Amino acid sequence: MLLDNTSDVMLVSMFDLLGRHALVTGGAGALGAAACRKLVDGGATVVVADLDSRDSRHLVAELGADRAMPVAMDVTDESSVAAAIDEGVAALGPIDITITAAGYGEVVSVADMRPDQWRRMIDVHLYGTFLAIHHTLSGMIERNWGRVIAFSSIASTQGVARQSHYSAAKSGIDGLVRSLAREVAPRGVTVNAIAPGYFESPLNDGAGPERLATLRDSVPVGRFGDPDEIGSLARFLSSDDAGYITGQVISPNGAFTFCSHTGD
Repeated sequence: MLLDNTSDVMLVSMFDLLGRHALVTGGAGALGAAACRKLVDGGATVVVADLDSRDSRHLVAELGADRAMPVAMDVTDESSVAAAIDEGVAALGPIDITITAAGYGEVVSVADMRPDQWRRMIDVHLYGTFLAIHHTLSGMIERNWGRVIAFSSIASTQGVARQSHYSAAKSGIDGLVRSLAREVAPRGVTVNAIAPGYFESPLNDGAGPERLATLRDSVPVGRFGDPDEIGSLARFLSSDDAGYITGQVISPNGAFTFCSHTGD
């Protein structure tokens, strides 16, 4: 609905986030940044947390210093997570919405995988998700309102050859989401996962043109997703309108069902 208020035209959205404060880990990445933009569009203020605060500062310059702030955060380091959250809370206010988008991709077979590669993947995705939630959840419970949105992947539901550590980490996130949702539902806190299929993202840079063409051909809608579509879903799940949606793993994937990346 559009309201003409003298010379100003204001868009009134049903997914209103006015007065809400959000934390987005991996906030400077393609999908995390898309979530930040949509949350700010909805009226929220956002703590843009990323390993490299320079990337966060670039995004905050776009969003506006009155709507967002950058913080450096290593999601695998509890002291870094706690300090970044404390900094955000001191500047913006209590965190109402936690979105965990920090992550990375890697292609390696289990036979060739080093134990430190396995550990790093689990630490960034699963442990990092836990830490961000752990350090923001108590306040949501106390205020009887909160939104937790963890980024999973279609790899958790279908599996992808030579990405076993990634798939395992994302599957762990799915289990965390389903279990935590039951714990906190009576306190007005919803917990969901977004499990994207293939989206336009730097994560695709490691795939060659032929591989990317094969993957696009496997998406019935005929394209990879636009990060803005993920951002819009994150905004909806963050709103009051999504208060009855919890414990769900929602996979925007264009009906993708094909993972042909097999071993040699």
